[in-house]
Amino acid sequence: MSFLDLVTHFPGLLPSILIGVLLVFWLLTIAGLLDLDSIGPDWLGGGDDADVSGLPEMLLALGLDRLPFSIVISGVAFFWWLITMLATALLLPLLPLPLWLGGTLVLVAALVAAVVLASFSLRPLKPLFAVNENVARESAIGRRCRILTLSVEDNFGQAEVLMGGGTRLTLQVYAAEPNGLSRDSQAVVLEFDARRKRYLVAEFEPL
Repeated sequence: MSFLDLVTHFPGLLPSILIGVLLVFWLLTIAGLLDLDSIGPDWLGGGDDADVSGLPEMLLALGLDRLPFSIVISGVAFFWWLITMLATALLLPLLPLPLWLGGTLVLVAALVAAVVLASFSLRPLKPLFAVNENVARESAIGRRCRILTLSVEDNFGQAEVLMGGGTRLTLQVYAAEPNGLSRDSQAVVLEFDARRKRYLVAEFEPL
């Protein structure tokens, strides 16, 4: 069976579609049209003192509670796709079952294995996102920042703040509309919205 057959036929078609959607998402994110929180619920914690009481228990058990949903779903989708492709090519022809039943079993087993593998693979990334909210909030407010997305709207935007020691902190931001903020624009961080977990920014106007 060729690679093209694997990705265009059941069961490999389903994870291949998901991978395709996620590739489009990451291309749009790199281009600045979307941000990390554009899809899925906000599961990103902010450090050891962050509120995780509302997170799914499975997410906590797997150690993925401090990662953005987009990172988690991308990791699971990649392993799901990879395991499904391998199992379809090597294992499925050996199963004495109808294609629909064997394919379904492969998909389910591959998904379970993918969640476990994603858990082990993504845990090392947690320190990159586990920023203490109180420290980040106090030190970011009042600072200038550079807009990373193509626009900043009432519920969308990312900005980069240069902190002490040359550390660069990426913030999820929003701004009142209309505004002239675009990619590489200079803005100033005004306040933190605890409900939306986003920072209010405004255009920086030098004196």
